[in-house]
Amino acid sequence: MPRLNSLTHVPDVRDPKVLHAVVGHKLPTYFLNAVRSVRMLAPGDDLVVVDNASGLPSLTDELERERAAHPQIHVIRRDRNDLSNNTKVGGLYDAYRELVDYALSGGYDLLHLLQGDMQMLWWGPAAVERALELYARFPECVNIHTTAIPSDRRLDDDAVQVVDGQMLELAGYGLSDTGLYHLGRWRERGMRFHDSERAHARHYCDQGLRVLCHPWPPVAQVPWPAVVRNGRVRGREVIPPHQLLLRPLEADEIAGIQAAPGPTWLEDVCTPWGWVCLTPMASSAMESIEYWVYRYRDFRARGWPARPRWERRGIDPRRSIWRTQRRPRLWQVAVLPPWHELKRLIAAQQRTP
Repeated sequence: MPRLNSLTHVPDVRDPKVLHAVVGHKLPTYFLNAVRSVRMLAPGDDLVVVDNASGLPSLTDELERERAAHPQIHVIRRDRNDLSNNTKVGGLYDAYRELVDYALSGGYDLLHLLQGDMQMLWWGPAAVERALELYARFPECVNIHTTAIPSDRRLDDDAVQVVDGQMLELAGYGLSDTGLYHLGRWRERGMRFHDSERAHARHYCDQGLRVLCHPWPPVAQVPWPAVVRNGRVRGREVIPPHQLLLRPLEADEIAGIQAAPGPTWLEDVCTPWGWVCLTPMASSAMESIEYWVYRYRDFRARGWPARPRWERRGIDPRRSIWRTQRRPRLWQVAVLPPWHELKRLIAAQQRTP
């Protein structure tokens, strides 16, 4: 019989039943990459794929082939992506709520949620066992963030905090959009995703919940990604030259992050496989000058070593980066953020009476 945790009255999870989930909208190369990474690295686990009204017949066909070939895969197809409640991500949280209902009704103990532009880098019993240790130690935690955090976040005290000198915590978050969810605690608290990230993050933070980051992150976001905003695709996806967009971690690399004395950052585990990108890495659209603000802060602290450079561990060292896929294009990182910032400043001045 499961023993009760006296602090939360929620049964401890032993030999948990884990459901992996990938939720995506358009961006078929990234979406299929995320699905295949879970299938390859956690082949014995159940996987549910939520196509949030992509409206792409070729993607639908590929997901159906994945489902037919692998009995652990279940596909949920949504026909409507409502932009009225959230113009940035549309009906993402409608899809999330449907997914959580599926996991709860299926009797799963843990839900591991990835978005379509993320990729699993490794998985195994150690990932789950470490998460269970954190749940036992922190009863106020329902959601463990499993995606590696870009190292730039260390330059922002309002973004992350360090716990015990090794583990990160998302500052100001009681619930995040991805990661591993303890469904027993979720059910006990009657939790639900709101219609925006900030809304549910703040709501559950105010209730005393915390989002801890897995000290050995098994997931990475594809750096410098194409994105969907207001239902439209911005940027171009990388054409995958290998099985996956990011190189999975080898056994010695996993052992290395498990033995590391400090936090593990995105740049420690993320290797573009057969293409190159700027590092330190960005994990969202170039819609602000935030990246250059971080570069300025880092340069003042560390000098020349803080400069952006090409991450090229995943390509043949004899191959020129100029003959390899690169992200971002330099004009994009140099021109787009200042342009967006200028438009915001002009709009703000026009709104000022």
